[in-house]
Amino acid sequence: MILENLEYSEFEAGISTLDVELYSIIQNLQKVIDMLILDYPEWNQPTVAQVLIPKAAYQLTPELEKIDKLLQDESFEEPIVKQFNTQRGRPTVPVRVYIRMMFLKYYAGLSYEDLVPEVTHNLMYRFFCRIPIEQKVPDATALMKITTKYSEEVINEMNQRLLKSLVQKKLFKGRKTRIDTTVVEANIVHPTDAGLLYEGVKKLTKAVTRIKQAYGKASRQSTKSIRKMKDHILSINKVLRRRTDDTRKEVRKITGQMAIEARKVLAQADRLAKKLIPETEKDRKLRGNLLDTAKKVCKIIEQSEAVNAGNTKLADRLVSLNDPDARPIVKGKLGKRVEFGYKLQIQETEGGIVTGYQLYKGNPCDRILVDDALQKHKDLFGKAPVEMALDRGYYDSDNEKLAYGAGVKHVCIPKIGRKSKERTEFENTPTFRRLKRWRSGIEGRISCLKRRFGLNRSMLSGYRKTQTWTGLGILAHNLRQAAKLMA
Repeated sequence: MILENLEYSEFEAGISTLDVELYSIIQNLQKVIDMLILDYPEWNQPTVAQVLIPKAAYQLTPELEKIDKLLQDESFEEPIVKQFNTQRGRPTVPVRVYIRMMFLKYYAGLSYEDLVPEVTHNLMYRFFCRIPIEQKVPDATALMKITTKYSEEVINEMNQRLLKSLVQKKLFKGRKTRIDTTVVEANIVHPTDAGLLYEGVKKLTKAVTRIKQAYGKASRQSTKSIRKMKDHILSINKVLRRRTDDTRKEVRKITGQMAIEARKVLAQADRLAKKLIPETEKDRKLRGNLLDTAKKVCKIIEQSEAVNAGNTKLADRLVSLNDPDARPIVKGKLGKRVEFGYKLQIQETEGGIVTGYQLYKGNPCDRILVDDALQKHKDLFGKAPVEMALDRGYYDSDNEKLAYGAGVKHVCIPKIGRKSKERTEFENTPTFRRLKRWRSGIEGRISCLKRRFGLNRSMLSGYRKTQTWTGLGILAHNLRQAAKLMA
């Protein structure tokens, strides 16, 4: 009997426990296991090419030399080795190669697709990444898969090990800290109810078609519902050009018609899901994808109907099918009143080193985040900072008491609203004004992280993947700043 071809009903008929265990073993062996290696075997072996190529062609810049020296610390690789070490399967991309290529990606602001040819043709980058001349550079798809595989916890631990190494080298002391929040945008277009309904119907129709084709039915994607939804989108665009008083009412009316059409497609998907009996792992994945998409489309329909009924304040509103964790965040920026993504808290110490970061779903109030930042500082340095500067969004008398109680000597949080005479005098002291000026420097740090290190927009979807994206960007930034601090 070929166990991998057994139907689910045959398990129900009562095969032995041994057969079930054997089936499980076969299924696990069929999955490709990647053997972890630190370097390419050829890296430490001298080659003819190295002799013929002048050293100046692959000589590292002073900054990259310092970063390479920091990355040679073996404890830096331990989080990956500890979690993914195995001697079975085919060799994966070496750990040291992957770490250096990810640094270059954020350091040079390259996409995965642009990173590979850049490292291939640039001998200095190839040497920095520890890739032999004869060795092919890992392709973009492999790098993407590894980035997805390495969890945020691994990246965060790598960041912590780097920071502890820098503290031991006494490159900074952590006497001062400044804290602020920003938004890491999700890689989505500006969401509208009509746009989400249209995308939902397209995705749901595609999922239904894939299941029919998997079961041997000669089926091609039905475009009738998609065409109707597209016509409604075009109608909305025409209405919006008029700019009359009735524009909003007409748009909501068309959106209501789109919701009705989406419910028809949803009902069709529901009927198919009930009839479907998964027989293989592929069938279960297809059915799971169908149910997941149907659940999201159902939520989009409900929130669209709620807005049509006059309820515009919806909790946990879905703003993207591909990134359901993203949330609308209002930060009060001119020209960008609402951003869609995740809230990021950054804390920085002297020398421009980011000593702590935390990504949050939604838009939690800044005032409740101070305790978390103080704890991160204590975990790294073993004590509270001497001076701490935050903007007025963090102001709360309890936060000042919390900071002083933790051991902070000077706290700078400008008060919101009317101030007493004593408070005004306190905020006019030289120490408070100095810290207030110093705090504004974190705006430049956030700007640098967004422009240079990819924190303006995450190219990975979902909360956990965005955590990984953010952690890699901050890791690259800290390596670069550490190189500047090194003598």
